Amino acid sequence: MGSILLAHDSKVIRAALTRYLRESYSILEALDGDAAWHALVLNHDIVAIIAGPDLGRLNGMDLLDRVRHNSLERLKHIPFYLIGSQSRIETLSDAAKKAGATDFIFNDMGAPEILAIIQRHDPAAELSFTDASKKAGVAAEVPGVKAPPVSAASAPVRRSKATRARSTALLSVSLFADGVRRMCSHPGGQAAVMLFALDGYKAVASSLGVHTASAIIERLAHLVQAKIGASDVIGHYQPGCFAVATMNSGLNACVAFAQRLAKSLSSAHIAFHGQPVLISISVGIASRPEDGGLDGDALLELARARLHAAIAAGGGRIQAHGAG
Repeated sequence: MGSILLAHDSKVIRAALTRYLRESYSILEALDGDAAWHALVLNHDIVAIIAGPDLGRLNGMDLLDRVRHNSLERLKHIPFYLIGSQSRIETLSDAAKKAGATDFIFNDMGAPEILAIIQRHDPAAELSFTDASKKAGVAAEVPGVKAPPVSAASAPVRRSKATRARSTALLSVSLFADGVRRMCSHPGGQAAVMLFALDGYKAVASSLGVHTASAIIERLAHLVQAKIGASDVIGHYQPGCFAVATMNSGLNACVAFAQRLAKSLSSAHIAFHGQPVLISISVGIASRPEDGGLDGDALLELARARLHAAIAAGGGRIQAHGAG
């Protein structure tokens, strides 16, 4: 079991993180950035660091810079997570990504979300997806699935390798909704929302645990994140569901994208303790101008209604019409 270093001046934050993580990792604590740095140098068991941005003696951004530019190779690529309020992280995210932050954690995230973020970058994580695209030259895939190539004509623009490498945590529900509102702020502009739900999420959570079910959603979302455009946004929506918003693709392109993804995932084998987990998804899609000149809230609500209609019809469906 590796160790995670928590560097934060708040006892409440450290206690909450310890409670969330102690079953999977041993926990070390540091009250300021300088103490955190010395712990990193001396303790070879540390596999990740979670740091607040406003540490004393050496703040979180300076600690990140020192970690990424030190002479110790084992620390140059260690996962480094900044934790803070949504507004605080939003102000720092661009600079932090450029400086080498691995991901971001919001203060109000629960244990499943935080564990999913950390274990996504942990090679020892129990839940395994295989990205065979590096070998086969196709879209990211899970074991047993040959995902079809994603073409520019029928899907959102692919991210460059550099952009995919900078993939970060999914937006919170409120930040995602804000992003949709901004996309729809110009009259007559194109925008689309796709809501993806894991069919039978409650049953999966009951059988494998909430942490594992949430980890499946997180990893599916990040597979999708690697395929969407750099200007598109992806975020949480509700338990068992994530959302994508784009200004680059119309209704038909979004439907084609969702169809290929659903087809690949319907026969996917996701290993959990070496045992395959079969999954399928339902998708609700709404777009403008095809659905009219809707504002951001109305567009998101229409996608939500269509997702629920797809689930009510038995799941494994893509709903892009009606339910409005």
